[in-house]
Amino acid sequence: MTIGLRTFTGWLRPRTLAGQTILVVAASLFLVQLIGFIVYYATQRNQWFTVAAAPGVIRILEVLDPRDRDEDTDRSRLRGVLLTRQAPPMIGQSEPDIATRADELFRTAGLRPLLVRAAINERQPRRLSQLLHPGQKGNSSPRIQVQLSVQLRPDQWITVFSRAAPIDQPILRRVLMQTLFVYGIVLMPLVWFTSRLAAPLRALTAATTRVGTPKGAAPVPEVGPDDVRQLANAFNAMQDRIRSMLEEKDHMLGAIGHDLRTPLTALRVRVETAVDGADRDRMVATIVDMQKMLDDILSLARVGRESEPAQRVDLAALAHAAIDDFEDTGAPVERGDMSRTVVMVHPRAIRRALTNLIENAVKYGHRATVSLRVEGQNAILAVADEGPGIPGDRMEDMLQPFTRLEASRSRDTGGTGLGLAIVRAVASAEAGWLRLSNRPEGGLLAELALPLAR
Repeated sequence: MTIGLRTFTGWLRPRTLAGQTILVVAASLFLVQLIGFIVYYATQRNQWFTVAAAPGVIRILEVLDPRDRDEDTDRSRLRGVLLTRQAPPMIGQSEPDIATRADELFRTAGLRPLLVRAAINERQPRRLSQLLHPGQKGNSSPRIQVQLSVQLRPDQWITVFSRAAPIDQPILRRVLMQTLFVYGIVLMPLVWFTSRLAAPLRALTAATTRVGTPKGAAPVPEVGPDDVRQLANAFNAMQDRIRSMLEEKDHMLGAIGHDLRTPLTALRVRVETAVDGADRDRMVATIVDMQKMLDDILSLARVGRESEPAQRVDLAALAHAAIDDFEDTGAPVERGDMSRTVVMVHPRAIRRALTNLIENAVKYGHRATVSLRVEGQNAILAVADEGPGIPGDRMEDMLQPFTRLEASRSRDTGGTGLGLAIVRAVASAEAGWLRLSNRPEGGLLAELALPLAR
C-alpha cells in the first residue's frame, strides 16, 4: 500500500523539467477554468433570479397601475391575483434570492414594498434522462411555479403566481468541453516545446558522465534557445580545457615514471652488487619502497583514465584468480560464499583494488576472508580480517591518500598509505562505493560495491 502511494505521488510530481513545466501549466489552466466556471455559474444563477422574479413583478405593477382603470380591465388584471390582509402561506420552497431580486426591481420601478417573499415549487418531477442530459428537450418540459407575495401596507398583501424554466443549462458539460479544448490547444504545443528544450539538456547530462574518460564526450549540439546554446557552448569549451589538462597530466606522469624508474633501477643494481651487509639490505628495502610508492602514486593518478574499454566480467571468477595469486605465495586467504555475478567494469582496475584490500587484510589483520554477495542492483565484494580494526573517528581519514594508522600500521611494514585511496578511487570510477566497518567479533570489514551489468 505504501509503495503504491509513493508511486502515485511520484507520478503526480514529475522530476524532469518538461514534466514539471507541463504540470505547472496544467494546474494553472485548471485553476483558471475553475474560477471561470464559478464566475459563469454565479452569473447564470443571478440571471435566472431575474428571469424568475420579473413576470411576478410585472404582473403586480400592472395591478397597481392607476391608468386606464375600468371594470373589465380591473377584472382582467385581478385574474390569478390573490389579495389578502394577512401573509399568505408559501407554496414550495422559500427562495430569498428571488425575493431580494424582486425587491430591487420594485424599487427600480418606484415601488417600495414593506416586505417581499418568494417561493418556488417544481410542479413536475424531472425525468432521469433530463437529469443526465439537462439540455435535452422532452415533450413535457418541466416548469417551476414561482410564488411572489408583496406586502404593501401592514394589512395588504398581493400574491401572484408565475412560471419559469429551471436552471437546466448544461453548464458542466460546456465547461468540460471547453477545458478539454483549451488543454489540447495549450498543452500539445507545450509538450513539443519542452521536449525540444529538454533534448539538449539530456545530451549535456549524458556528456558530463564521459568527461575525463580516455575517449571523452562528443561535443554537445549547440541548439535550442540562446540560454541553452550558450550553456552547450560553455560546456564544450570546458571539456576541451579538461581534455587538454588531462592529456598534459598523463604525459607528465609518464615522464615522471620513466625519469624516476630508470635511476631507481640503476641505483638498486649498484646497491645489490655492493658488499653484503645490513646497510645494503636497508638500502635495497628503501629503494623497493620508493618504487612501490611511485607505482601507487601513478596508479592513483590514472584511475578512471584506463585505455581499455569496460567489459562484462564474472566478478566471482576475477576474485578467485586474485585469491589464487595469494595462495601461491602461502598467504592466509580464505574463500567465502561466491556465486557467478556479472558486472560491467575495467577488469585490471578491479583486480588491483581487490588485491589492495586482500594485501591490507593479510598484512594488518593476519588473515583475509573474501566473499561475494548481491544486494539490490549491486554486487558487493567483502574482505574481512582478524586485526584490531580502525577507530570509528578515523574511518574516513583512512580513505585519504598518504594517511596511515600509526598505532597498528607502522612504516616498518612497508605501507605507503595509498592502498585504500586507490580502492575508493576505482570504486568511484566504476560507479560504485567503498565502505569500511568494524566487525562485532573483531577485525575490519571492507566492502567494495559495483553495479550489476544490465
